[in-house]
Amino acid sequence: MSTTSASDSLQAALLLRASYEKFYGTFNDCTVDSKERFQKLLWKEQREAVRKRIILHDLAFEKAVEGLAPYRQHGRGWWKETANEFDIQTNHNPLAQTFFDAVGRIFFKGDLAFTLFDVAKKESLDFRLTLKKVELTDPFQNWIEILLKDIGFEIPTKNIEKVAARVSDLLRKRFLQPLVTCFFYPDLFYRNKHAYLLGYAQEGEAIIPLSLAFTNTEQGITLNALLTTEEQIKNVFAFSRSYFLVSTSDPKALIDFLLTVLPAKPEAQLYMNLGYQEHGKELVVRHLHRHLQENRSQFIVAPGIAGMVMMVFTLPDYDLVFKLIRDHFRPPKSVTREEVIDKYKFIAMHDRVGRLADAQRFEYLGLPVAYFDQQLLAYLLTDCSQSVSVLHGIVCFQDVYVERKMVPLNLYLEHETPENCRHAVIDFGNAIREMAMSNIFPGDLLIKNFGVTREKRVVFYDYDEIVPLAECTFKDIPKARNDDDEMSAEPWYAVNESDIFPEELVKFLLPEGEHRNLFAAHHQELYTARFWNELKKFHQEDQVVDIQPYEPNLSS
Repeated sequence: MSTTSASDSLQAALLLRASYEKFYGTFNDCTVDSKERFQKLLWKEQREAVRKRIILHDLAFEKAVEGLAPYRQHGRGWWKETANEFDIQTNHNPLAQTFFDAVGRIFFKGDLAFTLFDVAKKESLDFRLTLKKVELTDPFQNWIEILLKDIGFEIPTKNIEKVAARVSDLLRKRFLQPLVTCFFYPDLFYRNKHAYLLGYAQEGEAIIPLSLAFTNTEQGITLNALLTTEEQIKNVFAFSRSYFLVSTSDPKALIDFLLTVLPAKPEAQLYMNLGYQEHGKELVVRHLHRHLQENRSQFIVAPGIAGMVMMVFTLPDYDLVFKLIRDHFRPPKSVTREEVIDKYKFIAMHDRVGRLADAQRFEYLGLPVAYFDQQLLAYLLTDCSQSVSVLHGIVCFQDVYVERKMVPLNLYLEHETPENCRHAVIDFGNAIREMAMSNIFPGDLLIKNFGVTREKRVVFYDYDEIVPLAECTFKDIPKARNDDDEMSAEPWYAVNESDIFPEELVKFLLPEGEHRNLFAAHHQELYTARFWNELKKFHQEDQVVDIQPYEPNLSS
C-alpha cells in the first residue's frame, strides 16, 4: 500500500472513531435521565428517548458515509487497512466493529465483500464485578427495606415497611435456605411507566432470577411485583415489547449478566432489547451463517397462507422468518412499496405492548445460493426482483425484514388441542384490545396475520395496513330503513375511505362456529364503535396507556 493510501486509512479510521464515539455518546445521553423521567411521570419524554436512539443508528451511518466522501477512489485494500486502524483505535470493541461494517456496506453500495469483522475477540469486564452483592438472612424484611431505600425512589417509609413484609413472605416461600446470596445490577431498567431492579439469587449451584418491578402514578412510586422465575422475566424481555433504557459503560458485560438471568434468550435478542439493534442484527447474521454451515438445510417458503404484500421464507429448523416486499400487490391492496416501508418504521418507533413483533430491517444481507431451494429462488427473483439479486454465488437482499418465527394462528387453530385453541382464541381478542389501547388499528384482522409464540401468546405481524386510531372513523351500522335495505347486497348507507364498522368484524375475524362464539363471549365490546371511539378519544387527549408485562403480586 502506498504512503498516501496508508495515510488516508489512518485519517478515515480517526474520522470513523469520532463518528462512533459521538453516536454512542448521544445514545447514552438518551438513557442518562431515565430515572428522573420515571420519577417525574414524563412518559412521553421517556418514549421519545427510545425513539431517538432508534433513529440515531441510521443518522450516524449516513453522517459517517458523508465524511468518507474524499476517499471514494480507494478500494478493498484501503478499506481493510482502515479496518485494522479503526480496530486498534477503538480497542477491539465489538460494537465499534459492527458500526464500521454497517458504514462499509453503505459506503460501498452493498458490496458484501466489505464486511470485514468476524466474531469479536475482545474480552469484556467480568460482569460480576459490577453487581451489588446482598446477603439476605431470614427474616428478609430488614434487608429488603435497606435495598429499597438504596434505590433512591421517594417511597414513604410506612409503604416500604409494608411492601418489604410482603416481599419477605414471597422470598420465604421461594428459597429453601434462611441465608441467600443475591446479586443485583446497580442500574434499573426503564420502559414506559415501569422500572425494574434485576438480579439473581444463588442457592448452591442454582441461579434463581429476581426482579423487583416498580410503577409510578399520581399517587406515587410503588413496588408492584416480585418476579422470581425465568418465564416471568422472559415475558418482560419479549421480542414483541419495546426497548429498555438502562445505563452501562460496558454493553457486553451487561449482556453477560442478562444471559445469567435469562440463559434461554438469544444474545442477539438481548442486545436488541437494550436498543443496540445494529449489533443484535450483526449477531443474527453470524448465527445464521454458522447454522447454515453446520446443518446444510435449505430455505423454503414459510408455511401458511401467502401474503399479498410480503413474501415470506424460512428454514425448517430455524426460529426466524425473512420477509420481502413484493414487486406488485394484487387487488384489493393499494399501498405502495414506500408506504409499506413507512409502516414498518412506524412500528419500530411505536410501543409494541407485547402484541407486535419486532421486525428488524436488514439492508445488503447476503446468503450463499446453495442454501436456497431452486423453486424458492426463482420465486424470489420473479416476485421480489426489486429486493433480490444473485451475484457470484451469493443471494443479495437489498431489503429484507427478519422476525421471530411463530405459528400462524389459522394453522394453530387447525392442529392444536381444544384447550390450547381456547386459550389462543381468547388471547387473540386480548391482542386486538391491547393494540387498540396502544393506539393501533391493525387494518387486516384476518387470523393468518397473527402468530402464536412458544409462550402461547398471540402476536400480530402484518403491518401494511396498520394505522393509528386517529386516522379511523369508527361507526355503528345504521338501522335498515326497510326490507329492501335488509336484502340488499350493497350497503344502504354511505361509506367513506376511513370508515370502519366494528360490527362487521364478526364476519371475518373467525370462521362461524365454536371459536367465533367463544371470542364473542369474551370480547363482544370489540364489535362496538363505542369501544374504539373511547380509546381514540383517550389517545387524542394525549394520554399514555400502561399495559403491564407481568401479574402484580404485591397488592395490599
